[in-house]
Amino acid sequence: MPNLHVGEGGPLVDRVRLLASAFAQTDLVGLCIQREGEEIELRRRPRSEGAALPGGAPAGAHRETIAADLVGIFRLSRPTPVEGERLTADRELAYVEALGIRNPVRSLGEGLLVRIVARDGAPVDYGAALFEIDRG
Repeated sequence: MPNLHVGEGGPLVDRVRLLASAFAQTDLVGLCIQREGEEIELRRRPRSEGAALPGGAPAGAHRETIAADLVGIFRLSRPTPVEGERLTADRELAYVEALGIRNPVRSLGEGLLVRIVARDGAPVDYGAALFEIDRG
């Protein structure tokens, strides 16, 4: 992506500073806006360990993040997993497609699916959070 040098001041610089200041007050850690395809991508930092789970239970000791093992396109499996769903056994939740190969992402056992972090069809990097599961 080319860098646009806009000088020391001006309306565009002021708008970018205002936007950056607003984002600094949130959990946003990345923003990508592309014009041609009208694509906007937001990345947020993971919820803190002290955050509450659905139903009011405290997060923390039993929460596990399932991360991407490789770079590719994230796709949800069928039947589509749903936040709040109780997983009773190991199950394929999604897959990461890389070089035409489907690489499964499994729940790795039972638990409560707290959050689906990645968006279906979105590119993911190695180590990117995909799911949060409460094992308690």
